[in-house]
Amino acid sequence: MRESSVYQMIIERGKQLGAKESAIAHILHLLNLRFDVSPAPDLTSSLEAIDDLQQLRHLFDEAFEAEHLENFIRAVQTARHGA
Repeated sequence: MRESSVYQMIIERGKQLGAKESAIAHILHLLNLRFDVSPAPDLTSSLEAIDDLQQLRHLFDEAFEAEHLENFIRAVQTARHGA
């Protein structure tokens, strides 16, 4: 039986959403480990507003390398505004 293109699009979108949720969860976990804080809801919302998985992967690297949480927050704001 052949799968419809609509079904394939739904499956692909589900995979993308899962990858996005996973990337955000990993970023938040890393921030908690590095800075011993639970990120504020505003930071979580800012990350969720980013749809580009590549940007989220870059932000994971930023979370790993940031010397201070504030530096990471600035990187998120820059990513959200497309700069």
